[in-house]
Amino acid sequence: MNDPEKMPRPPTVREAVLEDAEAIYYLARDLADALGDRRPRPEAVRARLDEFLKEPRARVLVAEGEDGIVGAASLWIKPDLAHGDAVIEVPMLVVSEGARRRGAGRLLVEEIQSVAAAENAALIELVATRENDVARAFYRSLGFVETDHIALEFVGDVQSPPDGTEG
Repeated sequence: MNDPEKMPRPPTVREAVLEDAEAIYYLARDLADALGDRRPRPEAVRARLDEFLKEPRARVLVAEGEDGIVGAASLWIKPDLAHGDAVIEVPMLVVSEGARRRGAGRLLVEEIQSVAAAENAALIELVATRENDVARAFYRSLGFVETDHIALEFVGDVQSPPDGTEG
């Protein structure tokens, strides 16, 4: 029999503050490791968080459980000239491995949807790698659909980009 007093309380979602930088760094590091990306530096995460917090068209959300911050999401509210409306772009949504399947990810997405509704956004865009079947299934369960878009990333030297003649 489950004792309600021994059940972990569900996480809550709030806007991040600069003091959350260390916890967000660990989440971003774990996400980079899972994706095979370059790990961020702690001071870079703190600097970017500070920029996000000062940017009126950006938000950083954290999911907080009994053990502290267990998830985070960043989002941009972008005007979209192609469609004449706003789009919410979610460059990062991560939940710590030990806190998955406890509602933190769902709560973060619900808060993102609330921001989208308040901004009259027509679309929420996020990215999951092809190999991340668990994340893709999670997003589909919340109403997201996979599209046929091809994502391209410039990974060269932005100071000395190619001239376009190679090919």
